[in-house]
Amino acid sequence: MATFLCHDCNLSFEDNQKIKKEYRDYIFGPCWKYIAHCPQCKGECSEKPEPKPVKAKQEIPAGCGTDACRGPSCSMLQ
Repeated sequence: MATFLCHDCNLSFEDNQKIKKEYRDYIFGPCWKYIAHCPQCKGECSEKPEPKPVKAKQEIPAGCGTDACRGPSCSMLQ
């Protein structure tokens, strides 16, 4: 079952009757997306995007980027 989001009435709902809509984008050319009709306002709703996982940030040592960091011998480059 897919989750859809209505931007008109700000309703998030699940629907298993998704419709494939084909369209032509100005930049990307032929595209398609799944749509459903909102149960409240009957408007066209797009599939709700899943949040992307957050990447863990790598800590950079305090001396990195200064004279203490000696190019190829730097532990961050290995």
